[in-house]
This record gives sequence, structure tokens and C-alpha cells, in this order.
Amino acid sequence: MGFKLNKTLILIVTLSSIFLSTNAVPSTFVLHIPPTSAPTTTTSTSTSTSNSNMNNLLGNLMSVPAKVEHSDTLSSEVSNFCTGTENPTLCAQTIAPYFHGSFDPVKALETEIHATMKKANEIAGVISEHLSNPSTSKTGIDALDTCKTLYGGMLDTMKEAMELVAEQNVVDAYFKFSSVIGDQDACEEAFQESRGVDMPFAQDSLDLYQLGGNCLAIMDGIVNNNKL
Repeated sequence: MGFKLNKTLILIVTLSSIFLSTNAVPSTFVLHIPPTSAPTTTTSTSTSTSNSNMNNLLGNLMSVPAKVEHSDTLSSEVSNFCTGTENPTLCAQTIAPYFHGSFDPVKALETEIHATMKKANEIAGVISEHLSNPSTSKTGIDALDTCKTLYGGMLDTMKEAMELVAEQNVVDAYFKFSSVIGDQDACEEAFQESRGVDMPFAQDSLDLYQLGGNCLAIMDGIVNNNKL
């Protein structure tokens, strides 16, 4: 009898443990269910960000045509302005990078004169280098000395012409600047008369001639109201 009672108690305890264990499982899952409002908040934020990005993109796209149109107009003005100069392509390449607003013919002229002065300074530097080179021949030194004097005067002339342009006195600037081409030509003649001596800055000299010619053509156009 005692044995049967013990077996019955053991069975009851076992079944109770199983019952409690079985009921405990669902409670674990219920505690980990996320709030029902979470997906709604995420979707709203994503939609707002997407709309903001789309508005920014549309704004950028709408601003592009105006910039392109302004650039095309400026490019056309520069090309027309440089038509009839010694080297229209060089003229446009020299002037265009310095214009970001409305086109100003006098400012364009000043830009071209600055470019000519820069080239003259470069040539003056080359002349000095060759004069200080022990391997330069006596004949070469004579030609270089002549060019050194000519380019020194040339730079002074261009500075004076720039001052006249700043005063809106383009007529006198034209006559002043015209001697630049004469000095450039005289330097080349000095080398031509020196037998067996090559001009060490021949391409630079040609560039200077074309830049100077551009300046004179622009001044002529301004004086005659063709480039205003």
C-alpha cells in the first residue's frame, strides 16, 4: 500500500512539473513581441528623407540650364571680341579664364596686356640665363645684349600703356604700345644678323608677337567703337 502511494505521489509531482513547464514557454515569447507602433515611425522618417532628397535634386537640376546659358553667352562674347585679332584663338584662351561675370572690353584689353607683359618677362629671364652661361659664344652674347636692352624698354612701354588704359586713354595707349612690336622685331633681326647663332626663345618671341598684335587690334577696335 505504501509503495503504491509513493508511486502515485511521484506521478502527480512529475505531471505537475510538466504542466508548469509547458505553461511557462508561451510567457517567454509574449515578452519579446515588439511594439506595434515601431514600423509606422520608421516608414514615416524614410518617406520624409526621400522627399527631401528629391526636392534637392530637382532644385539642382533646375539651376543647371541658367549656368550653362551664361557660360555659352560669355564664350560667344569672347569669341566675337577676339575676331579680327592677330591670333583669335590665343586671344580667347588668354581672356576667357578671367571672366566670370559680365563681359567688359576694357578689362579684356588689360588682361591681354598683362599676358603680353608676362611673356616678355619670361623672355627676359631666358636672355639673362644665356648671358650668364659661359658656353654662350661672343656672337650670341652680342645679340642677347641687344635683346636685353630692347626687352627692358618693352616692359617699361607696356606698363605705361597699361596706365593709359586704366585712365580710359586708349588712343595714346595704342601709339605707345605699337613700339612693342618694333622692339620684338629688332631683337629677332639681331639674331638673324649673327651668323651661326640660333635664337634660344624663337617660339616665345612668336607668342609675344601674336599677343602684342592682339592688344593692338583690340585697342584699334575700341577706339573705332567696334569692340564696345
